[in-house]
Amino acid sequence: MPIFKRRKTAVVEADPIGAFWTWWTSTGATLVADAIARKEPAAIGATLSEWVNRVHPELDWELGPGLHAEHALIVTAAGNPSRRATARRWLRSAPVSDELWEYADLRRPGPISTIQFEGLPAVPIEQAVVEVDPDASAIHVGVFHPAFPELPVEVRQRVTFLILDLVLGEEMVETWIGAIDTLDRRPVDARPIDTLLPAVAGFAAEHTLEDGSPAWKMLEGTRNGQRLIATAEYPLRSIRRPHLDTHVEISVGYPVVREDGLPESDMLDELRAFEDHLTARLGGSGNLLAHETSAGTRLLHYYTDGTTPAAAQLEAATPGWTHGKVAVTTTQDPAWDNVSHLSG
Repeated sequence: MPIFKRRKTAVVEADPIGAFWTWWTSTGATLVADAIARKEPAAIGATLSEWVNRVHPELDWELGPGLHAEHALIVTAAGNPSRRATARRWLRSAPVSDELWEYADLRRPGPISTIQFEGLPAVPIEQAVVEVDPDASAIHVGVFHPAFPELPVEVRQRVTFLILDLVLGEEMVETWIGAIDTLDRRPVDARPIDTLLPAVAGFAAEHTLEDGSPAWKMLEGTRNGQRLIATAEYPLRSIRRPHLDTHVEISVGYPVVREDGLPESDMLDELRAFEDHLTARLGGSGNLLAHETSAGTRLLHYYTDGTTPAAAQLEAATPGWTHGKVAVTTTQDPAWDNVSHLSG
């Protein structure tokens, strides 16, 4: 059974992630493995909590069996988008996995068959049923369990999210699931819980390119009465690249010739070449995730790793555009809220 711990601490490190891994590789990995071998993992819980909380006090951790190693240490943002970048940087600094330990920053599907809160009825996961409502942008899921009528409302909601994380894994839930409802009665079109994973996996496959990279989608509408064309990575969810926590919006002006305000073919080629010019400056420290074009302006939505100089590198590359005004706005946006209007 995984252990979840969180404890506040006043300790501040200049490099808390580096300090964690120094402790882990020198003594922590052995101490935790020994506690698990003695079947007393709680004995090391307070110490592990202290070191994780030095990275950030709002991170959670859990221990479990590894996929390729004997044990897994998972440090997760627990669904908080503003902390995902920290958890991902912790993971990116991890030592190479070995036969004893592997590491992750997202909860995985688990072998746990029953959820139990002290003093409350057990909730066998296999008895849960779901209703599934896919639309063009996500799968909406309602969860019902026969134990729900006996549980307080807030516990039902916690159980709902735990069931989904254990059946699908945190990444699949955050990427592909839209609305999540806790149902107080069995739905008419109820499906067994074990049908949810293949349903979501099939939906994901339909919206992913053959090489596994994200697909893009086109949106069309109006802005201030002018035609607007937008394209965006789909799904536009920060869980896919949580370390990209800085939004760099680049507004690129171009001459308007067409009545609808969109660029002519030659100008569109120029705009695309400029995008390539900017993107080449990023290396692996950022991505262009969306753009919007309307009334002589193209908005480029880049997201970069805030611990790198990527945002400054983008801004330094903008003088190469000679067809109109260029403006750059940089903001911290770990949840990708600035592009939420393009995620539907």
